[in-house]
Amino acid sequence: MCSVTSRRALDKLKYLTARAALTKLTGVGRHVSSERRRSLRSRIFLALLAIAVLICVAAFAAYQIWDQSRTRPSDHPPVRHGRSTASAVPVSALTLTVTVTGPKCQVFVRVPGGDILVNRSLVRGQSVRFDERQLSVVLGDASAAQVYVNGRLRPAGKAGQRASFTALKG
Repeated sequence: MCSVTSRRALDKLKYLTARAALTKLTGVGRHVSSERRRSLRSRIFLALLAIAVLICVAAFAAYQIWDQSRTRPSDHPPVRHGRSTASAVPVSALTLTVTVTGPKCQVFVRVPGGDILVNRSLVRGQSVRFDERQLSVVLGDASAAQVYVNGRLRPAGKAGQRASFTALKG
């Protein structure tokens, strides 16, 4: 009886294509069902997608680290709070000291042909100090800041007037 059933099964297989025979017979050879094949494809796709996302995240993190290393802390001195600050360097030895006395003042300082040292709005009591050979300075409100160049007080401008000048060391 077993041989008759297996013979009928073999007769049916003669008319099936090789691919159809593999999907019909389970456990014969290295067969992978179509559902399993789809599942494997989706897993491979998700794994490749995850790898691509990780590469993008790593590239973004590397760019952020590189960008922060370009702007060294020495290029941007800390903004000092308070009206009087104790410092190891006397004011007369510094090329430029800007202290905001008004409500706020936009301060822009750069080395000519070089780096921008500060470009921000400072509020009353904040000051910045620089010791460079030559500096280009722009103040948004000339009356809102006290400016010392080489230890000498620079005359204040008119209220609301923009002031730009070059500070030379010495």
